[in-house]
Amino acid sequence: MKNKLLEKTFLVLEAIAASPEPVSLKDLSTTLGLNISTASRITADLVEAGYVTKSGYRHFEAALGLIRLGQNAINSSPLPRTVNPLIRAKAEALGVHGAFAGIQHGQLVYLYRSDLFSQNQMYGLPCQVPFHRSNIAIVILSQAFSREEAVQKLMDSARNDNADPAYLSEERELLEKLVDSVLTNGYLLRMEPNKRWNICFPVRCKEIYYGVSFYGDAADTRNFDRLLFECSLLTSRIRNLLGEE
Repeated sequence: MKNKLLEKTFLVLEAIAASPEPVSLKDLSTTLGLNISTASRITADLVEAGYVTKSGYRHFEAALGLIRLGQNAINSSPLPRTVNPLIRAKAEALGVHGAFAGIQHGQLVYLYRSDLFSQNQMYGLPCQVPFHRSNIAIVILSQAFSREEAVQKLMDSARNDNADPAYLSEERELLEKLVDSVLTNGYLLRMEPNKRWNICFPVRCKEIYYGVSFYGDAADTRNFDRLLFECSLLTSRIRNLLGEE
């Protein structure tokens, strides 16, 4: 980024937004490699703009202005305005849940998720799902990178989750099978031991890959041939609208 002050401002803003706890000025300075006086000026400007609020002495957290910015972006951006209503309507018609997400700066970002504020997601933070536990992330990485790179990125996530060698060995074997399934079939269908299921398709917009997912439980009561057909049709429609096909 040519504007260095703007670059530093974004670094501070992202660090505060990503932290579940208030961030101290000292930690911002140390973690981001900023002079403490520079960090102080930036946080003061962000507080004045309403994107950050002070929480105790020299500690900062995200303010409503930042949340509003994100909500406005989802409501106003062409991509979610095009895709989200289609996923919502199909999910309601099928009696399942639906989601639409991408990856940015090493994090899964949901543009839509029908169970965002369900009991299982009561804090509204599904974006915190690590890559190796996300079917959407597996599908996106399988399309955006080579097989080896996709597996490596998924394994990096698994190592951060559990460094036990036995766990990692089993996880690699599973992840390789899942990536191969996406590359072979063009989608991912998973049936979990707890009867939960997930169907996930990749879509592309402006050279960036996203994932469309439908999921639920009570797998033994579902006609998966019909579900797969319906979800495939919707994904093809979304691809057409996005100019992919």
